[in-house]
Amino acid sequence: MKKLYILLAFLSIFSIASADTWRPLGNAIVTDGWITPGYVDDEGHQLNPADYPFEVAVEESIESPGIYRLINPFCTDDFHLSEFNLDKSDDDCNIVIDARDRTFIIFQPQYCGFTDEDPQNGNALGQYPYFISDMGTYMYNLGQQREVINMLKCASTMRGNTIYVPQPTFGITPDNASQAWDGEVTMISTITLPDNFDEEGENWESFGIATMIDGWITPGWKDEDGRLINPDEHPIAVEIMQNIENPNLYCLVDPYHEADFAMVHQNLTQSRTRIVIDMTDPEFVTVEPQTAAFVARNDNDICQYFITEAGHYPLANGRTTEQIKQQGHNATYANGIISIPTPLFSFELDSSYKQWNAAHPTYIYMPGAGVESTINDATAPVEYYNLQGIRIDNPESGNMYIRRQGSHSDKILIR
Repeated sequence: MKKLYILLAFLSIFSIASADTWRPLGNAIVTDGWITPGYVDDEGHQLNPADYPFEVAVEESIESPGIYRLINPFCTDDFHLSEFNLDKSDDDCNIVIDARDRTFIIFQPQYCGFTDEDPQNGNALGQYPYFISDMGTYMYNLGQQREVINMLKCASTMRGNTIYVPQPTFGITPDNASQAWDGEVTMISTITLPDNFDEEGENWESFGIATMIDGWITPGWKDEDGRLINPDEHPIAVEIMQNIENPNLYCLVDPYHEADFAMVHQNLTQSRTRIVIDMTDPEFVTVEPQTAAFVARNDNDICQYFITEAGHYPLANGRTTEQIKQQGHNATYANGIISIPTPLFSFELDSSYKQWNAAHPTYIYMPGAGVESTINDATAPVEYYNLQGIRIDNPESGNMYIRRQGSHSDKILIR
């Protein structure tokens, strides 16, 4: 193989997104439109990135889910052009990708760890270090609106687990990472992330379908008419699971991607999560700070939501359970209902948590007796509860109730 010198010019510089701590996800599958199309085979045919996929270890930011980094992809032997890499340093050159908004993914200009010969550009060292980026990021940092960039199909996007980079760009320095290969092949780069969500769920078993009245996120949003959304009017049917090793731990399976969630179309992240609830003490249920797997645009900012509740929050700061109970902010479990009177949210993990002005409790209605129930649902008596968990013997028409029959429960409007 040899290098092909055909370039188009574009792009500029901006800072690289970073995060403090990372969790491994496994291996991603990468097709490379940054370097590969610059080479031809022995017959003079330009290399097509789609013919040379390779595996790369990938990690996700713990503080900012949706920010990923590829571990040293272009300076290992796994990269098919590694024999041409003149960079023999031991420094890791990880590629950081900001995919918190899957409709507009950011690739900051960054050195990728690959340097090859450059006899044509007057470089005294005769070398070409690759700083990579993408056209959508370049245009955005020049002040162009996202809507225009998307209309021109220059933005990198994410569909399912795959990141698509329609116009990968590069240069010899960060401030000129604006060039793109010309030729007959498709230059697109793709990065297919692993989906380990099911594997991580091996320690959990299904407990049934719960009904969630969401006070964490829903109360902060308005409908199309500008009215605050009432969580009572948007119950979420969500799977709840029990931990195999610790049966006092339960989790809600990714409620903010459920179709019942009022703002599901506002959610910009594909990352899934399990919201873990500790019910060891029914009188003091706790929800530790954790991601909600809900990312949404707030004006020009992209906000990642983290959630907890006002019982755990002061407990972690030195208050006793009895002191917290006296104030009535602790979550509880009774009559099959988890009640979280003061749900809290934040845009940063372990940061200052807050309540919405239109605060609303979070209620989680368990599916009944659970997986060990011997009740035949078809013949079990039907019971009704109001949204505060109080049993109602004579439900009235026009009101919303929780209906329970055996191990099954759902939310209905009596007509």
